[in-house]
Amino acid sequence: MAKIWELLDQTYSYIGKKRYAEAQSVLDKILYADPQNVEAWDAYIHICTTRRDLEGLKNYIARVWETRVRDEDYLQATQRFILQRVDEKMSSL
Repeated sequence: MAKIWELLDQTYSYIGKKRYAEAQSVLDKILYADPQNVEAWDAYIHICTTRRDLEGLKNYIARVWETRVRDEDYLQATQRFILQRVDEKMSSL
């Protein structure tokens, strides 16, 4: 697998071309390897264009945290930060 930063570069290239399905595919790979990668989650938020997309993302975040992240305090703080960003974007739609 490519390095995380290379995958993020690829993701931003896809986002710039509005190729969101390809961006999502790359982001899924990044988040499988590093479920706490805030930059990847932020990019995921960026490709969500509807409230329905964002609700789906919130469910995905919950699933990732339940299955891939341990219950340490700072990890929960990261999840809260990401969910807050999703809620902010939902409010702006």
